[in-house]
Amino acid sequence: MKKRQDGSAVLVVLGVISIVMIVCAMLGYSATQQMRATQITREMLKARLIAESGLNKAYNAVKDNFSRVRDYTESATFGDGVYTVRAVDLQDDGSVQRARLVSEGVCGIGRAVVSADIENRPKVIEGVDDDNYFSLTYDLISGGDLTLTGNFGAHVTTVFSNGAIDLKGSSDVEAMIIAGAKSISWHKMPANVTLVPNQPAQEIFPAALAAAVQSLIDHAVQNGAVYDDASDIPVSPPGGVAYCTGSGAGWRGGGTGCFIFEGDFSATYSHLTLTAANDYPALIVLSPSDVKFSAWTEIHGAVLLPNSSLQVTGHAELYGPLIVGQTIKGTGTADLYAGDGQGFSLPPDQEVTDNVVITAWH
Repeated sequence: MKKRQDGSAVLVVLGVISIVMIVCAMLGYSATQQMRATQITREMLKARLIAESGLNKAYNAVKDNFSRVRDYTESATFGDGVYTVRAVDLQDDGSVQRARLVSEGVCGIGRAVVSADIENRPKVIEGVDDDNYFSLTYDLISGGDLTLTGNFGAHVTTVFSNGAIDLKGSSDVEAMIIAGAKSISWHKMPANVTLVPNQPAQEIFPAALAAAVQSLIDHAVQNGAVYDDASDIPVSPPGGVAYCTGSGAGWRGGGTGCFIFEGDFSATYSHLTLTAANDYPALIVLSPSDVKFSAWTEIHGAVLLPNSSLQVTGHAELYGPLIVGQTIKGTGTADLYAGDGQGFSLPPDQEVTDNVVITAWH
């Protein structure tokens, strides 16, 4: 009996020891698995942080110079791991305005991929330039004959014409100097006026003036004020300048700003009321057109028609310098006034800088 009892005790002890060993083994395995899981989680978190660091570095590299995003790739070590960043163009037309930065981070067995969609939204920075003024030699200059009849009035200081000048009827021209490349005929010439005929012809649209007009066009482009159809031109264009690539057909014919037309402007405009913005020219027509102002048209600001002819009739009034590439004819009771000065202001110097913003995170 005693031997049997001793044997049972030994078995019980062995059983207890076995159970304890199994429990210890299970606890050790569980601890090992937890440590392994903790290590994986830690390396996954590190990998994501490394990937985000690479993404931030790539964004800072392209945010001030978006052209660098094309074919952008970079790999570098960071902390306990390494990141690799590449750029993917999101534009269908081949231009680089939208892209995606994709960054992969690796740390041990941890791997993570993060990405961000970016878009270039350029900013226009305007400088301050008090000397941004284009001076003109004459208040009124014509590339062809200048003929004023009826009860026409011209209150200007200096006049020049590459064609013949004929002032007749009851036209009244308050000018100190009238010069031209051909003959000058004035039926009622005041005593204090100087006539200077047979002078060298003047260039109506020199390169400097063309550059000034282009700066106004560029200003319209930068402010999103370019229109294919004249009917879409607002009364007050953004930035003070509107540029129409088409003709003047459908234009409401009024507003505050500088209105530039690339296409044909051959029409009779009556009751046209324009006021220049920021001392810019009020109207610029670049095409060879037959421009006609009549019936209470009133324009405040320079009018530049370097390739066109001009006919002013009725009770039209123009306040500002006038440049016409072909003939000028004035009849009726229309009046021309020199305005505040021989010239006009130009847009301030502008600088376009890249402005890259993040539009989405992935």
